Amino acid sequence: MEKVIFKLNKTLSNTILKMAEIDQKVRFDGLRAKNKKRVGLKIISIDKRNTQKAKEIIRKYGWPSFDLVGKRASNAFWLIIQHADLDMKFQAECLSLLKRAVKDEQAHPKCEAYLTDRVLVNQAKKQLYGTQFYRDKRGSLVPRPIEDMKNLNKRRKFVGLKPFKEHLKEMKEMGKEKRH
Repeated sequence: MEKVIFKLNKTLSNTILKMAEIDQKVRFDGLRAKNKKRVGLKIISIDKRNTQKAKEIIRKYGWPSFDLVGKRASNAFWLIIQHADLDMKFQAECLSLLKRAVKDEQAHPKCEAYLTDRVLVNQAKKQLYGTQFYRDKRGSLVPRPIEDMKNLNKRRKFVGLKPFKEHLKEMKEMGKEKRH
């Protein structure tokens, strides 16, 4: 069977990349900001706007696949959904679409792992891949509760994530950098 070649939707791709760029800029600027409350409000505002735009994209196109927008923009769209915590129902719906796209090799399994964990944590459940962290009282990054620790690295390897011990070390280092 011959694979159908799709023409990339450059306009949609550029829209998604711009949304992700704004998402990341406000978060990174916030690391250096003195007024954390103002930054937090700005992040919320951008997340709401991006979530609304993401809903429009999903309604019109479904999950922005590799064939539709390219790998970079498809991964950027995942980031937008990862930060759509203010609409957890929509986030969970997107996870279903993303799972289908991964199955069709039109989205990255790592994105599915991160969004799976995000949705589970937002539902007050244990995560499966160990991707979600929080700051404890001392300001250190600590993993959210993880289901079935014994098989964690098998699950991580299956989706292309590095062993949890390495990830944990990186997160702890990153946590130290951002506190100072």
